[in-house]
Amino acid sequence: MPGIPFSDFGVQWFKDIVNKIGEWFNAEITAGYEALKQGFFGTPLPNGSGTDLIFSAPAPDDKPWYDIYESVVAGDIMILALVILFLAVQGRHFVRIFDFSSPYEARRTRRTAWTGAVLIVAWYWVAVLLLYFVDAFTIALVPSLSELGAAMVDLMPSAVSNPGLTAIMAFLGALSMLALKALYFIREVLLYVYLYTMPLGIAVAFGNVPVVSDIARRLCRQFIPLAVLPLPATLLFRGYGLIFVDNSVVEPKSEFLQYFVVISLPIIALFVTWKTFQYASPLTATALRRGTQAAATAGSVAGIGYVGGQRAALTTARYGTMAGAMQAATEQGDQQQPGSGGTKHDNTANGGNGGGGGVPNYRRTGNDPN
Repeated sequence: MPGIPFSDFGVQWFKDIVNKIGEWFNAEITAGYEALKQGFFGTPLPNGSGTDLIFSAPAPDDKPWYDIYESVVAGDIMILALVILFLAVQGRHFVRIFDFSSPYEARRTRRTAWTGAVLIVAWYWVAVLLLYFVDAFTIALVPSLSELGAAMVDLMPSAVSNPGLTAIMAFLGALSMLALKALYFIREVLLYVYLYTMPLGIAVAFGNVPVVSDIARRLCRQFIPLAVLPLPATLLFRGYGLIFVDNSVVEPKSEFLQYFVVISLPIIALFVTWKTFQYASPLTATALRRGTQAAATAGSVAGIGYVGGQRAALTTARYGTMAGAMQAATEQGDQQQPGSGGTKHDNTANGGNGGGGGVPNYRRTGNDPN
């Protein structure tokens, strides 16, 4: 029986592993496209239709809209916001007694206070009306997501000729699909937070308090891009539906191009949505990015520290993965060098008196008669 090299088994195992990983990610992409529904880009709204949806009170079982309505419309949030606005205006007048403020600032504070009070009282209806228009535009622009998902699934080949390339592309597509779902989930949570706490932000923003009002105004403005977040991705999906579902203008010939078209949709949609989300909520986007970087760094520190030791782990944490990998390689190289009993300078005495029996350290080897 001829012997089979063990390396062939290793290569085959590696191919099987890569193919299996590619199948997992392909299944995730397929499930993501098949799960696309018209509510994927939906905007949360209270139950109802027409003017009743905007101007009527939500039903008690309509959570969390009923709680938001009870707190924002003549509730504790509205009262607290009006009190904050009143105290800010009175504080500005009190400061005028000691000539710490100009008459122009006092008049400006009075004018903006009335505007802020109107916005606080009408905030619920203004916000629901804006979300209603965004949802209407989204419904008008979005294509049939079920047909688009079915077309993308039919277009996607089982694999590309290169298993490694298949696994990498499938990983990027599946990760983009999951990240896109996570972003829209976070958007919905932040919308509820803004709807509930915006009156307090309006009170501080229109109270003309130094520094604090500038921060509050900047946070309040971010509600608008957060509300219109689905529109850029909706336009992208509509373009893909026009090209690949309605008319089939572009038909990719090779398996690679077919695979690339399928994974490019969630990747580009994630990029467009993430850029809009960064503008809408930069603090949340920064926290998510730093959390991802911290998790990746922690994994690199653990892996390189296991291979190269404590110094390599410390270098990874301080200077990055590349520096840690170089330090680990250096540590491994030092450990693999064979030990020797001495050096080429063993004939040099340790002390100045020649107690070691060797040549005095002030003697040059060129003058050694031996």
